Amino acid sequence: MIIGAGVLFNFILYLAFGSLILYGKKKKSSLLQRIVIGFFAYYTLFFFFCVPIMKYYRPLSMLSGIWCAVVAVILLLSLILNLKGWIEDIRDIFGTVKSSKLFFLLFMLLIIVQIILTVCIYNFTLDAAFYVAGVSTNVDTNMINVYDPFTGAWQDHFEMRYFFATYPVQDAVICQLSGISPLIWTKSVMTVTIVILTNMVYYLLAKSLTGNDKKKMLLSLFLIFIFNITFNTIYTASTFLMTRTYEGKAIVGNLALLVIFYIFILMNNSESLKRPWLSLFLVCFGASTISSTANMLVPVEMTVLFLPLIFRKKTYKELAGYILCILPGVILALTYVLYVKGYFVFYTFPK
Repeated sequence: MIIGAGVLFNFILYLAFGSLILYGKKKKSSLLQRIVIGFFAYYTLFFFFCVPIMKYYRPLSMLSGIWCAVVAVILLLSLILNLKGWIEDIRDIFGTVKSSKLFFLLFMLLIIVQIILTVCIYNFTLDAAFYVAGVSTNVDTNMINVYDPFTGAWQDHFEMRYFFATYPVQDAVICQLSGISPLIWTKSVMTVTIVILTNMVYYLLAKSLTGNDKKKMLLSLFLIFIFNITFNTIYTASTFLMTRTYEGKAIVGNLALLVIFYIFILMNNSESLKRPWLSLFLVCFGASTISSTANMLVPVEMTVLFLPLIFRKKTYKELAGYILCILPGVILALTYVLYVKGYFVFYTFPK
């Protein structure tokens, strides 16, 4: 019950954020597009509230109170603006499922199998322990990244590798507000959430690439499923998805990079997409707030995909959008390099 309620709560949040970002009465984005973009919008906005509070060593409870108020306002605003559209979405979902019952039944079966595998697997890596211990330490000490998750010892300065990756801090906020165990939230609730979100992107990609041919879509989704559960080396996104689902690298490799690729396909095919560059910016920025790995991967993917597209279509005005999208990753990567070289340090106490 707790896991189901937590997952449902997450998707309501993402839909609320995404519906505001992609709001429009005439040109309407799909439900899945709004949920996926809303996920990255949520973490992007959280970043701007979290970092100042963390930098000035304020308690986690302060962040929790402020963020709770912000989310409440956004939920209320989104409800007022989008209630009618959400009711239409529900009707559309029932209509779509009714017209393709077998397809959605088999697709749901694939998702359920993935959820069972990812939730039940025993993950003994140090990174897995770090994520759970980090959230637990923040909740128990009511501080933000001040104490070492493994030893509980006070750290005199913030580690820049994790300072801007505020994704685990959001988990701590939710755990503090709800009273849910950090282990349950990270290992179960966020794992199920990420698996479902990733499969939503698989669905969107398959739909775009096959022209909504249900047989081809199902074949594509099945092949992706087989690939994910059999490609077992430490160097693949599949392994991260199936064994380290709730970690930042898994989200960047399996969700962020695929969403960017999906938006590229739509723009390359001149398909309808509401506010594509704003969506891309939120995905790029949101990915950087989830894992510092995105600071390298996202600018590279954006460059490989969108620079050729811009020059081929001669839409040179879109260069500004491309630059804005890679800017967060580039700035955060350079910041980390300066930190490693000893040019600055953020202390966990007044100095």
